[in-house]
Amino acid sequence: MSDNTNDGDVTTQTAETDSNETGQTSELADATDEMSNQSEQTDEESTQSTMGLLEAQRRAREVTAELLDYEFDGVIKVEMTGDNWRTVVEVVERNAVPDTQDIIGRYEITLDATGTLSGYELVERYRRGDMKEEL
Repeated sequence: MSDNTNDGDVTTQTAETDSNETGQTSELADATDEMSNQSEQTDEESTQSTMGLLEAQRRAREVTAELLDYEFDGVIKVEMTGDNWRTVVEVVERNAVPDTQDIIGRYEITLDATGTLSGYELVERYRRGDMKEEL
């Protein structure tokens, strides 16, 4: 009878050991997944917070299309000012014949470091054919 009791104890101990190892393995896998997710979030955050010049230019064009109901003419200036991107875009506010008489609106669009619109302003309007001193 003592052999049966010992065998039962051994079986119970083996099951407990297997359970502990499975629990530890599961905890290790969970910790690894959590670290991986944190790493991915950090990578995404750094990508979001470091928008470059070309991305700022592309984003200014997108924002212009969303904000203004005019034909996009071009991005004429992009510069980093502190933590923001300052862009100047031109749109055709009124088409005319000849096209030198088109009315052009020049807008300053400010984007934060992630590309989110933080402000815009009409800087000036002029006829396309007028001689202008560039910014």
